[in-house]
Amino acid sequence: MGIINNKKTNLLLIFISTFLVAIACFYFVQSKNDTQDIGYTSNSNNILSNSKPFFPFGLYYVDYNVPKNIKAKLKIKALNDIANAGFNIIHTSHSEKLDDDRIMLDQAKKLGVHVIIEGPAEIEVMNAFKTKSALLGWNIADDANSRYKRDTVLNRHNQVKKINPNYLTYISMFSLKPEVVMRFLHTSDLIGFQSYPISDRPLNSTFDDMKFLVNISQKYNAAPAIANLQTFKWNEPDSIGNPQRKPRFSEIRNMTYQALLGGVKGIIYFSYLYENWYLPEHQELWNGLKSLVPEIKVISPILLNGNLNQIDAGFKNILAGTWRNQNQVLAVIINTSYTDTTEVAIKVPANLSQAKSMFANRASGLVIRGDKLSGLIKPLDVHVYSLN
Repeated sequence: MGIINNKKTNLLLIFISTFLVAIACFYFVQSKNDTQDIGYTSNSNNILSNSKPFFPFGLYYVDYNVPKNIKAKLKIKALNDIANAGFNIIHTSHSEKLDDDRIMLDQAKKLGVHVIIEGPAEIEVMNAFKTKSALLGWNIADDANSRYKRDTVLNRHNQVKKINPNYLTYISMFSLKPEVVMRFLHTSDLIGFQSYPISDRPLNSTFDDMKFLVNISQKYNAAPAIANLQTFKWNEPDSIGNPQRKPRFSEIRNMTYQALLGGVKGIIYFSYLYENWYLPEHQELWNGLKSLVPEIKVISPILLNGNLNQIDAGFKNILAGTWRNQNQVLAVIINTSYTDTTEVAIKVPANLSQAKSMFANRASGLVIRGDKLSGLIKPLDVHVYSLN
């Protein structure tokens, strides 16, 4: 009986040991795999996810004034809405409870959505999320140029990198002073740049803003630029005291392609929620914004891998450019005027004979004549073509 019991005991111990090893291996592999999607930047100035170029396209979600007892629930709802619309990133503030953010990050992983969290990058918090692959990184300074000193931002960046070098750091700013922008160039992995022109700046200021940042960043080998574009209405009056209005979808699409022509490597709209602004309550605007998702999905490979050539169109209020990747050529022509239809003739790369509109039910009708893309472009229209 003693020998039999010893054999049973040994078999039981072997089984338990094998089981524990299997569990440990499972969690090791799961943890290892769960960190593979964490993003980082490459020498091509692209953002990478799982070692592949990735074009962030999504929205801010600002919930600091939401009652605490429903914050977690509403954040998950917003995440689901944004994911169901096809967007691939959400920017949100941190929760007071770590478990709430763990649940949110796990849900984001299931939905294929990356997350940027704004909040204190404290050691305890960051260690809690070390294996959460949905977490693209941390916003370490919002409105960096007006609220922070350079050393403060740089110290936060270094703290994040010390805990996990694969996390990206992100700041957002809005200054058009070169000396201010240059001050913050090497303090983060990504720079968000705000363009909220509705309703007291020219619409084409979005292109100027993004081109300005991208040019400085490229000159000094700094961070990729993320456009923060306006999808909300200011509560405050404009510079001369008039009430402001919400943007129209035609303006948002126009600003979106302006930002792309400016050379940005991602777009995060502001905002799905902000104070008393809740984007889904503005159904026409929300539906229009969602209609941009398939457009960006189609053209993002050439945005990431192609060479951008900004074209001086030679016409007032007309912006134009092409991306070329091997035999692929993408052309974008934008009219930023609210009133003027313009007949354009824009020089494009040689040996092209056909312009095919990329998207049904969008502005089209330009054709190649000789070495120029020619035709009429109506107010606020955006033309997007594949050139063959």
